[in-house]
Amino acid sequence: MSENIKVFLETLPVMAKGMAGIFVVMFIIFLSIKLLNSTFKVEKEK
Repeated sequence: MSENIKVFLETLPVMAKGMAGIFVVMFIIFLSIKLLNSTFKVEKEK
């Protein structure tokens, strides 16, 4: 059982890098959407 815990603790940094990568990509997509929305504004009709 201690071998499983060792392996789990060795994989935590890899998992953390993957999670960080996901959040970085989501933030980049969010910024690109905001940039596109501010660049191509559509005027609303009343």
